[in-house]
Amino acid sequence: LTSSVSVSVSRCRPALLPRAFHASALRLRSSDEQKQQPPPSFSQQHSETQESEKPNPEAPRSPPRYTDQGGEEEEDHESEEQLQHRILTAALEFVPAHGWTAEAIAEGAQSLGLSSAAASMFGNDGSELILHFVTQCNARLTRVLEEEQKLVQLGQAEKRKTDQFLRDAVETRLRMLIPYIEHWPRALSILMLPHNIPPSLNLLTSMVDDMWHYAGDQSTDFNWYTRRAVLAGIYNTTELVMMQDSSPDFEDTWRFLENRINDAMNMGHTANQVKSTGEALVQGLMGAAVTLKNLTGLNQRR
Repeated sequence: LTSSVSVSVSRCRPALLPRAFHASALRLRSSDEQKQQPPPSFSQQHSETQESEKPNPEAPRSPPRYTDQGGEEEEDHESEEQLQHRILTAALEFVPAHGWTAEAIAEGAQSLGLSSAAASMFGNDGSELILHFVTQCNARLTRVLEEEQKLVQLGQAEKRKTDQFLRDAVETRLRMLIPYIEHWPRALSILMLPHNIPPSLNLLTSMVDDMWHYAGDQSTDFNWYTRRAVLAGIYNTTELVMMQDSSPDFEDTWRFLENRINDAMNMGHTANQVKSTGEALVQGLMGAAVTLKNLTGLNQRR
């Protein structure tokens, strides 16, 4: 199995890097929004208050404030990164209709009562929205695996065999793509752009590391690397199959996944199949190239 992963010993959980922006962007209004003015009494009161108030250097500074689309004034206690997180999370609801675009982000901002101009905080290629989605999915998977581990420790659930555990973990993670499956080929092609490869690979390695960790893997030799490389390859190839699968509830995809997991378990000691991490890395790069080629073909057919 080829793999599209460069694995590091340390488990990493990259966060979406915040883009610097001015809080004043939240006060911007589109031409349509400007037509919807707040009630005159509130507007006049707000204006008069701002004009009459003079800064007092001895008085404590109040938190910055902004006005939402409903004309209600709110204190801005959250950081820029937290605001970004909220907007991107809200934008995911609009991806099925608009794809990984600035339009989806603008809709997400408006659903929070903010100006659509907030979309200007982010780039135009959808990278930040896609990476945010992948990060969210990985976090959801980790919570599922943690909960199962607790149930097993409490004796409320039976510990599954490694192959079944990994199969279910990969399926659980891939099922999170279903609401966005129509736009997922485009998302993968964006993640394969040079500037997105490091964070996307970090997210992939973190995900497969979590899967093996909760499966009970305690290896410290070359098997640590090769097991993760093989599982990443299984995830990526199954992901490609899923994007082309038209069977009910992706039955063909899950059958393919089960066969690949069984093949991996039957390999025995993976160190005999992949003799060094260098070879695993080469296989990962080759897998990434094949993935990109397949994605290009998928996009051309859509």
